[in-house]
Amino acid sequence: MERCQNCRRFTGQPRQPKVGEHVDFTIVRGDGRSKRISVRTGKLMLIKADGFSVIYRGKVYHSDAVSCPDEPSALTLSFVGMCECEKEADHA
Repeated sequence: MERCQNCRRFTGQPRQPKVGEHVDFTIVRGDGRSKRISVRTGKLMLIKADGFSVIYRGKVYHSDAVSCPDEPSALTLSFVGMCECEKEADHA
């Protein structure tokens, strides 16, 4: 994925990782009153219909979304967003 020259948001489709590759995934921790969200890099162990299994520091985590380390994570995309410049130009 690349950044748009106009809005600086991300454009393009993310690359799909394969089993055995290193991937970024999101870990959510909390105590009921607050939540802490962090992105970690682990090894993709299994791809299932309902998510992914990733090994990180010897522990298996299950995640709904993973991304390649050189691509923006789901957390980054939620903050920055996807480019809509081409969609706006098509409607104008």
